[in-house]
Amino acid sequence: MPIFDGINLDIEQGWSSITGVNGSGKSTLLKLISKELDSDKGMITGNDLVLYCPQSTEYPPEDLDELMMTYTSEAFKLRDRLGIKDEWLGSWDVLSHGERKRMQLYVALLSESDVLMVDEPTNHLDFTSQKIVREALQAYEGVGILVSHDRSLLDLLTQHTIMIKGGELIKYRTSFTLANQAYDQGVSHQKNVLKTQENELKKVKRDVQMQREKVSLAKQRFSKKNVGRHDSSEREKINGALFTSKDRMDGQILQRTVTKARHISEKMQKATKEYDTGITFEGEIVKHGFPLGLEEGVLNLFDTTNLHFPNLRIDMGDKIGITGDNGSGKSTFIEHLIQKLSFEHSLLYIPQEISDEEAEKLFKEVSALGDEEKGELFTLIQRLGSDAKALLGSKLPSPGEIRKLLLGLGLLQQPSLIILDEPTNHMDLVSIEALEESLSEYAGALIFITHDQTFLDNLSSKKWLFGKSDDETFVLTEQL
Repeated sequence: MPIFDGINLDIEQGWSSITGVNGSGKSTLLKLISKELDSDKGMITGNDLVLYCPQSTEYPPEDLDELMMTYTSEAFKLRDRLGIKDEWLGSWDVLSHGERKRMQLYVALLSESDVLMVDEPTNHLDFTSQKIVREALQAYEGVGILVSHDRSLLDLLTQHTIMIKGGELIKYRTSFTLANQAYDQGVSHQKNVLKTQENELKKVKRDVQMQREKVSLAKQRFSKKNVGRHDSSEREKINGALFTSKDRMDGQILQRTVTKARHISEKMQKATKEYDTGITFEGEIVKHGFPLGLEEGVLNLFDTTNLHFPNLRIDMGDKIGITGDNGSGKSTFIEHLIQKLSFEHSLLYIPQEISDEEAEKLFKEVSALGDEEKGELFTLIQRLGSDAKALLGSKLPSPGEIRKLLLGLGLLQQPSLIILDEPTNHMDLVSIEALEESLSEYAGALIFITHDQTFLDNLSSKKWLFGKSDDETFVLTEQL
């Protein structure tokens, strides 16, 4: 089944954003424009000098080594603005995902291109780095194409908004917020039209039934079924009888009415399919075993850089938000915390990124589920705004879809402790809002790392802040 069919789209100078739910085809569209994927039919023109900056940070950019050895004033200025250190070269595997993202964007912004496409450029970035990236992208003068869930970035950059809805592309010549308002108004109008069509369909169905009854009565008048075998007089009357003009009219009206009902039904089927969103946590969460504790200590992060943390306590019902600069040890600390916790109950941990190998393993695990569990999983994913069956049938699932699948699978175990590293990365806006609302109702303990200020403020009951004490020391402080 094609992702896009019969689309016609022009992208103009300046920044255009592409928005849509996970799995709608945003990244696929970028890969088609960049020639990383070939379309089955149709043409894409004007994409001769294109640079694509993907959302995944699993692998380093091809030209990284060469551009890190570039010593022009522009290169030095950009490295300084992005906070890139010379020792990061050759250390991709030990860099944080935020540091990798800055390296990735350095290559993208330094490379000469007519078209620059960036997929979730603020993923993994701390607040300072987000500001730097916004300013750097704002200065780009070519054709820019942006995929992001960062609403402030979308409104800052974009003059044109392209929405993917049900395989169709809808273009607005305005910012994301104004385009979203226009779309919502269109949906509201569509719902009113749909309601009118539903009422009309009910009326037409009643008319169909009435016409069928009339036609049936007419047929009965000319039927020999109830005529006696020896009643030749009645049989001759029927043989000699013809349909009156009214009888013929009833048959024609029936045909037209049935056709009208079919057309209305087809229009209704084309209406956008909408799912209820929002996860509900069912079943009893095991509460004994709390509070959990971690004694103060020191973690080595990079060469001579260390992280100091105090005694920490996790209570049932805590919602602990973690934030801080890239490279300050947040993910390393979470891995240490999981190793040290003496936790005998179900724990759900979802890392920042899921490798291709881990995704393949996840798909096999889902395929082995029983029908009942698989049905529950599909419901969870659907309530995060995605079609689970389409997800599992996809050859190229998006990182956001993989994250939803991992989250849904973990929630089936009714965990008492959930630990999420950058949960809003790769997620579409509908899913982020649904996840935030659902986690606020979660009765267990929640620990999450985020650079999404709105998500952090709305959800956390206390915060663990990672900050720099000096050039070689980071410190974790608790804010209640």
